[in-house]
Amino acid sequence: MRIPICTVCREPVVDQPAENWTSAYRDGSAPWWHLADNSPICPDADGSLSPTFVEDPLPIDHETSTWIDAMTDLFAIDGPYDPARLGSAITAAEHLNRWLHTATGPFSALLTLPTSSDVACLIGYLHRTTRLLARVHAQIGSHLLDQSRQTRSPGLDDDSEVWGEVNAAADVHSWLRDAADWSAQSAQATGAAWSRIRAVAAQPDRQEEQR
Repeated sequence: MRIPICTVCREPVVDQPAENWTSAYRDGSAPWWHLADNSPICPDADGSLSPTFVEDPLPIDHETSTWIDAMTDLFAIDGPYDPARLGSAITAAEHLNRWLHTATGPFSALLTLPTSSDVACLIGYLHRTTRLLARVHAQIGSHLLDQSRQTRSPGLDDDSEVWGEVNAAADVHSWLRDAADWSAQSAQATGAAWSRIRAVAAQPDRQEEQR
């Protein structure tokens, strides 16, 4: 996994602002903001406002390395756009959800997350996932509404069955947009927590370097 960080202060950054976040996409041209306080990325010595991408790996046990390789190939960006892959992705996510539910229990978390670095990696994952959920809520709500409008033919009266579907889609779109906004707010809070715990986790490393 590679995460963008500020070249100057070494804090994680994101290309989605707190306001109008649905208008920002990862096209490489959007400005960058610090997760901790939503301030703009620090300019480096050359005045560049681009982040540095660093690896943020977690150890992977040997028993699941084959599964990881298979998932990497299956969900590659340039892979086949088979609609059935959505079902595969949801199924894989369900397995992950069950494991995380167990791993973060009151007793199992002591073994699964023994250090602040482990906690930081998990919070980083939660932040990225919550940002993704905000995007998914917003995008599928808009897609559903557009899809229902395309099926409506001119000349239909307000009592038609198609109009009922359009109205239902509009309601769903509104609810999903609310959910997207809440997820975006959650992602901002999780991002601030991630930035703080990363700084805490890095302290022992800095002390070791000073020695």
